[in-house]
Amino acid sequence: MDIFTNVEFIILLTLGFGVIAYLVGRYNKTAGAFATIIGTAITFLAVAYYGLNGELDFTADLFPAFSYGFSNLGIFFAVIVSFIFLMVSFFNPYFVGKYKYPALYSMLFMFSLAGAMGVFFTNDFLDMFFFFEFVVWTSLFLIPLGGSKKAATMYYGFSAAGSFALLFAIFMIQKETGRFNMETAFAHVFTTKQSVVIFFLFMFSGFAKLGAFPLHIWLPKVLGKAPDPISAVFSGGLEKLGAFVAIIGIIRFMPMAITDTAGLFAYLNATAFLSNGMTLLQLIIGLLGAMTIVFGTLMAIRQDDAKKLLAYSSMSNGGYILVAIVLMDSITFSGGLYHIVAHALASTAAFLAIGAVSRQTGTTKMSELGGHIHEMPITYMVYLIAIISMAGIPPMGGFISKWLIFQGVIDKGLIVIGAATFFGSIGSFLYVFRPLAALFLGQQLPQFKDKVKEAPILMLIPLLVLSALNIVTGIFPIQSMRFLNINAVLNELGLQSLVFNGWTIAGHNGGLQATLIAGMFGIGVVIAFVLFMLLKKSKQVGLMDTYTAGNFIYTEELLHYSVDFYAPLERLYEKYINIMKNFYKSLANKVKEFGRVTKYFFFTNKPEITVFWIIVVIAFLLWGDIV
Repeated sequence: MDIFTNVEFIILLTLGFGVIAYLVGRYNKTAGAFATIIGTAITFLAVAYYGLNGELDFTADLFPAFSYGFSNLGIFFAVIVSFIFLMVSFFNPYFVGKYKYPALYSMLFMFSLAGAMGVFFTNDFLDMFFFFEFVVWTSLFLIPLGGSKKAATMYYGFSAAGSFALLFAIFMIQKETGRFNMETAFAHVFTTKQSVVIFFLFMFSGFAKLGAFPLHIWLPKVLGKAPDPISAVFSGGLEKLGAFVAIIGIIRFMPMAITDTAGLFAYLNATAFLSNGMTLLQLIIGLLGAMTIVFGTLMAIRQDDAKKLLAYSSMSNGGYILVAIVLMDSITFSGGLYHIVAHALASTAAFLAIGAVSRQTGTTKMSELGGHIHEMPITYMVYLIAIISMAGIPPMGGFISKWLIFQGVIDKGLIVIGAATFFGSIGSFLYVFRPLAALFLGQQLPQFKDKVKEAPILMLIPLLVLSALNIVTGIFPIQSMRFLNINAVLNELGLQSLVFNGWTIAGHNGGLQATLIAGMFGIGVVIAFVLFMLLKKSKQVGLMDTYTAGNFIYTEELLHYSVDFYAPLERLYEKYINIMKNFYKSLANKVKEFGRVTKYFFFTNKPEITVFWIIVVIAFLLWGDIV
């Protein structure tokens, strides 16, 4: 059998390329970065070709302590994440020279991919925790290469909380079943209390990794401050580990909590008060998903930094995924899976496009940019296509996934959640349009005149590929779903297959013929283009070609129209936005106070404190003899 079919070999090969990238990068940093392209390409091709064709070998001969198993869900995630790593790797040769430790960057990049593959392919919970932590630690040291240790610290804090929650759930499973094996755990019938606790622990871990409300604070910090390629990796790839963990918690443990109605936590399983049959447990997660959508959207609208804007966009889209999977409806769940694909493609393309601009200008602040469509037309088109998908507009993949999600939300009559999903879709168009207008349209600031050029050809390759896939997934969703075996994933998780009637996707409230919609949209674009070419063009003027009350303006930067872009809208909710930030700030201060007290009593150079604790310890040890 071909060695590339073996999962253990694929993971070890990915790790090996990380070592090679490090050794080569010590002598030539660019060559080390090119090694990441080769390594990620081999990993993706092996996982995609053999995984989607069901030909992977899961035996572990070299390290039998680790165990792997077949899972359509794992293969689905592995294909997406490895592809995102491959696309981002094309940017590495152009960015690695900016970092203090370029060889380390290349190695950790490959190690993060290897860890993610381990998470998706293992069939043992303890192994999953090991690989999960491996991803956390390797990605942790990539973040400060962008210049912010605070962002790395915040990432570690939330990741550690999620990891401990996951570990506690795993130990509960092992105590009850006697094993860490996933199949054994999934087949075991837990009590109501056990299943609900395990479920919430898994969801806490998934929320922390996905950046969902209220565990979202780290996301804009990390994606805003991390190296530009790593921001794209987080948004399009590593965040999806949170969705993977959340799916395991919802599908594998929540059903047990629902059907077992005895015990202390039975009220969480009550369905009587909801006419649509949903439980309170589902409603809680659905409402948190809705809050994630709304909060991410409102915060994205306020941002001046394009990367932080896209970070909050990633948070908002994570809310759509949570809403989709928690409804446990085959149509909505397939929309959630497809949204994972659509968001991975669109957000990666958007982050890389912003990264291409940042490489030329040295900034991602929208108030400092403008007019770069003339020098970077391809990058502009890539970002335009990406935001059309992120806003859920045809003919892009984001439209398909949101349509499927809306079907389930409307069918179950979830007014509040439905309003949040519609608000997020409308709001997403508002915030993603802002970088388009501020970075590419409008007038160029004088300091960038004749200094900005289009991205190099190697960087344009992933941008064009991602743009093409954004369009393909919107025009040919049925073929895309069949390629990714989404129905096989649904069946594996106990859900019915999505129904395809020719070129139509069947929904609760009608069908979707994406190709027809795309055709009509294309006709409209052609008509608009013809009118644009035939009608009279507006006159181009420089930024200095303006005046007020007869006086020329020489500080034109202060009048850049991207400043306070949505100021009237922002004023409506300005006083409410810092509630969560203040809560976490207060919590951090309490932790610091506790640390100072602990340091005073346990780590002190004062002899009287030391003598006190010696007496306490001796008294504790001799307590039985004393009394």
